[in-house]
Amino acid sequence: MWHKHIIFQAALSAIVVTVPATAHETVAEKANKQVVLDFYRALNEADATGTTKQRIQGIAERYVSPDYIQHAAAFANLPGPGSARDKLVRMFQSKPALPAMPPPKTISVMAKDDLVMMLTARDMPDPATGRVLPTYIFNMFRVKQRRLVEHWDVGTPAMPAPGAGVPPPVAPIPPKL
Repeated sequence: MWHKHIIFQAALSAIVVTVPATAHETVAEKANKQVVLDFYRALNEADATGTTKQRIQGIAERYVSPDYIQHAAAFANLPGPGSARDKLVRMFQSKPALPAMPPPKTISVMAKDDLVMMLTARDMPDPATGRVLPTYIFNMFRVKQRRLVEHWDVGTPAMPAPGAGVPPPVAPIPPKL
């Protein structure tokens, strides 16, 4: 009789081991993902209507914390006075209007605790050849009280011509406090 019990336990263990774990997001993780999605939706709508310069201040005030920390190499050392959020607003206000293009395609959005990772893709012209190639952009935010408080990113633009150099290194992600 004990043999049947051992076989049953072994079979049950095999079933449990082979069934993949199902990921469950917390309510806070879902809310954090929504903040990031809403932020990008607002930016994409402003870009599509050519109103980014006029709308970026309101978008930043709604979604970006006043004590926002920027780790992305392209944005971390923006010139001028003020906070990282102030500098981000000025950067968007000073950019020339982009030609109309569809918004980036969202590939994946994942959350773990207060971190949200978003992977997007967009077809972009290679500056060297003009050929349109897919570009993938990784963004990660730390969200606190429904505001973006930290940002990291890296993109995969068209590869430079041989000998043209390599992209700058990405800032490391600091340990969670």
